[in-house]
Amino acid sequence: MDSSGMSLSMLAAAGGQDDILRLLIKKGVKGNGRQKNGTTALMHAAEKNFLTTVAILLEAGSYVNAQTLGGETALMKACKRGNADVVRLLLEYGADCNILSKHKNTAMHFAKVSNNLLVYELIEDHISMLSNVAENTIRAYFETRLALLEPVFPLACHRLCEGPDFSLEFAYKLSPHTPGEGSGILLFIFHANFLSEITARLCGPCSVHAVVLNDKFQLPIFLDSHFIYSFSPVPGINKLFIRLAESPTAKVKLLICAFRVQLQ
Repeated sequence: MDSSGMSLSMLAAAGGQDDILRLLIKKGVKGNGRQKNGTTALMHAAEKNFLTTVAILLEAGSYVNAQTLGGETALMKACKRGNADVVRLLLEYGADCNILSKHKNTAMHFAKVSNNLLVYELIEDHISMLSNVAENTIRAYFETRLALLEPVFPLACHRLCEGPDFSLEFAYKLSPHTPGEGSGILLFIFHANFLSEITARLCGPCSVHAVVLNDKFQLPIFLDSHFIYSFSPVPGINKLFIRLAESPTAKVKLLICAFRVQLQ
């Protein structure tokens, strides 16, 4: 590495040198090294619009949602440059559109800054699609017994292969409406598949071991299922932590969201 922490694999990625990068990966070089500012090989390739390089790194296990010290992700860097094909590929691999940078900007903000309508629409359509899949899955699971009132925080996406821990900070405001009988807040953790179409499930094998909100364990609402939890945020900043099973080769993505709900 040089004084900034730039490694050979990062140099290869930043230069679009795919043959060299493949050789380094074959020799066991890991793709998740970071420079001192947190930049990864994937971020370099995404910013430079090297589509095949991005694909090679993602297939080799590069973390799509890694952040720099400034909070930027590979998706944000691709959006900033208007690199539409790279943006599309990152989304297919589970890039989270709602991660916040240090200055509280999302990928959508950088898509607007790039003034690239195609990139903006890719992000907008992806967020809408994930939200629809999540809401439709909840409605199908509960049939007519549960109404969704409002989201508590923007939907998050986590690749299970990126580590056994997921954390999120979010701001919460009390609802201006007086809670009625049978209302409350639930946290949903979906296992999702991003192949030809996005699908999600709230049943079957589950990777979730524990959910902790503000240092307090949240309980699953069904004893035999770890997809849906009672959820008790407080006004102000909340810290959510989810402990997951270690699955470094897993392809599954987790969609994480919380809703104020009403029993019907």
